[in-house]
Amino acid sequence: MATREVPGRLDLVAVAGVSAALLALEVLLLRLFEFSHWYHFAGLAISLALLGLGAAGTTLALAGRYRFSRGDGWFLSGLGITGAGFLLLIVLQSRVALRPVFAGWDLGELARLLLVDFVAFVPFYGTGLAIGQVFLRWPGRTRSLYAANLLGSGVGSLGAALLLVIVPVTTALAVVAVLLFALGSVLGLAHERRGAGALCALGMLLALAAAIRPPEPAVSDFKALAEIRQLPGVETLAVRPGLLGRLALFRADSLRFAPGLSLGWTENVPSVDAVVIGSDRVVPVARRWPAEADHMRASLAGLPMQLRPSGRVLVMGSGAWQTPIAAQGRETTWVEPDGRILDIARSRGASEAGVTLVEDGIWRHLIRATDVPYSIIVFDMAWEEGDAASEDYALTVAGLELALARLASDGLLAIPLSLDYPPRYYPRAMATLDRALRQHGAAEPGERVAVLRGLQALLILASPTPLGEADLSALREFAEQWRFDTAWLPGLTREQTNRYHRLESPVFHDVARALFEQRPLPQEASLFHAAPAELDSPYPWRSLAWREAPGLVRELGGRGWSYLDWTLILSVVTTVVVAVLAFLLILLPLGRLPPIGRPFSRLSVAGYFTALGLGYIVVELAFFQRLILYLGEPVLAAALVFATFLVGSGIGSAMTPESASRTSVVRIYAAVAIGLALALVPFLAVRDLSAPDFLLRAMLLIVLLLPLAWAMGRPFPWALRQLAGEDRWIPWAWGINGFASVLGASLAPLLSVHFGQSTTLAAGALCYVLAFTIAGHWLARMNRG
Repeated sequence: MATREVPGRLDLVAVAGVSAALLALEVLLLRLFEFSHWYHFAGLAISLALLGLGAAGTTLALAGRYRFSRGDGWFLSGLGITGAGFLLLIVLQSRVALRPVFAGWDLGELARLLLVDFVAFVPFYGTGLAIGQVFLRWPGRTRSLYAANLLGSGVGSLGAALLLVIVPVTTALAVVAVLLFALGSVLGLAHERRGAGALCALGMLLALAAAIRPPEPAVSDFKALAEIRQLPGVETLAVRPGLLGRLALFRADSLRFAPGLSLGWTENVPSVDAVVIGSDRVVPVARRWPAEADHMRASLAGLPMQLRPSGRVLVMGSGAWQTPIAAQGRETTWVEPDGRILDIARSRGASEAGVTLVEDGIWRHLIRATDVPYSIIVFDMAWEEGDAASEDYALTVAGLELALARLASDGLLAIPLSLDYPPRYYPRAMATLDRALRQHGAAEPGERVAVLRGLQALLILASPTPLGEADLSALREFAEQWRFDTAWLPGLTREQTNRYHRLESPVFHDVARALFEQRPLPQEASLFHAAPAELDSPYPWRSLAWREAPGLVRELGGRGWSYLDWTLILSVVTTVVVAVLAFLLILLPLGRLPPIGRPFSRLSVAGYFTALGLGYIVVELAFFQRLILYLGEPVLAAALVFATFLVGSGIGSAMTPESASRTSVVRIYAAVAIGLALALVPFLAVRDLSAPDFLLRAMLLIVLLLPLAWAMGRPFPWALRQLAGEDRWIPWAWGINGFASVLGASLAPLLSVHFGQSTTLAAGALCYVLAFTIAGHWLARMNRG
């Protein structure tokens, strides 16, 4: 069986199956690492995947001289390593609770973190061995093999998203392992490898046991989930899987949430239940509707309702701010992307209490909300803040301008923030609001804004028109009664602020005045990144200013470390680490390979496949980031983008011309250019593509991306086909591609956060220009003989 000259149908199915497992693992790890590590580590899944593929390519390049590397046993070994890696990952994640933030100074914690990440690397390495071996074994069948690889990857990406909807992430991992081992058993029997088939059958039984009784991932005691579980008398009411993360509903008498409440309130704060999404996001939910809400009259959360006692209220997202409770008795629309939270509220009487529950993305609802204007719009989700590298399109200049357009002329926009001193997020939020008001037609934005702060909370209020004397009097009276500081009011002097919760300086007032008068920010605020969040760079929670970081740590001491954006720092560290590892595992063995013949050179092969690896992943991730705008949930966007690119590239690979002519190369890369031009529509027609319902919106996005995906699937197999006479170099070229993709997966988010998504897309396009130039150089040398 090891001497088959062409791959059979079962071989192609096997390649597709292993590729599906690879992409399924990559998507599932995004959710697993977010749950068991921190969200800072979710992107590590992509780097581990690509590093594993690259390392496998190096192994194959070194073993390529031996005949055993070209048989069914090698493929089955890779498949077995993949399945075993799945099982090890499930077991280890259930036993080891990580505290990654301690890894910088605790060697034991660093060892545990590296162990978990290394085990996650194992299945990727196994799939790399299995898939890479077939290109070495059948170099003349590159098109069909690459097509099977990409089509299977697309199916795996979609399948993983579907599994997350219906089962927990560990069950999903076990199900993928069951299918993988089942495939190995069939292959073992079909190719007379009974020992390998029996081992795969045993692995399938173990994986099936894990799927039936999946162990729960261990959780750090620093996470909200662990803290709530430790409360006295806590009761778990429900646990539900979902694409947005595992949902757990808890009840305890000690669960009380009242952010923004005055210290002058001495009466009861009602107990509520708590929803935990994943392991860190907490959303309080009332035990019944109507809910107890007397304390809201002494809270910043209830202030907008006191200023505008009538009219419609729009609540954007959910969090501990609890505007739906404060707005009871009003005509209220609550927009929340996670329908499970709304289902809980609906089952407790929220709809009967007059709350309209809408499952939708916040940005999309603002686009489509064209009916009667609202009296109040509150961004509840802003209180929960976010990750520095997570896209949040609603809190950009465009999003806030949309919200202002949806308000009545005297309406109020409310943005709650937790209080930091020095102010970490406040300067950027105010800069974004300032620009949104100016674009909305405000010549003097400061006349339309009010800011109040308590001990731990801050509320920004804005109106499409200047605030009147009645509003200003009501704000002063509320602040005086409940001892809140008025950080900004039109006409407020510096001496009139910073009265109750005293700071070293009235920096919140100084920031507002500097922005409204278009002057430099005060020193305390200049420690952070304070540029407005734009649609092309929708990262409102990025606060790290790299040049100021050392001074921030020196000035604040140990507390300064908590002010840093660890997602960005760890992304840079990951980029450096994986680059070094990739160099050692992929590039270093180059010297052991035989010389390569004309028209190729070692440098040109490295340059071509590096450009393709970087270009493909950077373009793919740029569209992934932008499609979150339309699809809302990152995992859903990842599944759709990865599936579209991989299935489209698989089809394109099967249709790749094999001839080494200038015409064929020009056609290949002209198709990429045309596909890129068509795919620019999601970057340009933001409002038009946001309006349709979900299914139509998803179909439109697929149609726009598919031609590009089809075109991008052709340059790689074309080049591998040209290397058919240099068999030992094929797996190394494949490994080079993986090495570049490792770097691209880490660099793409950093490029988008710092320079914008359009820059990331342009960088990917330039990589294809470089690849086209190198391919032209090869053809010119061929023609010269």
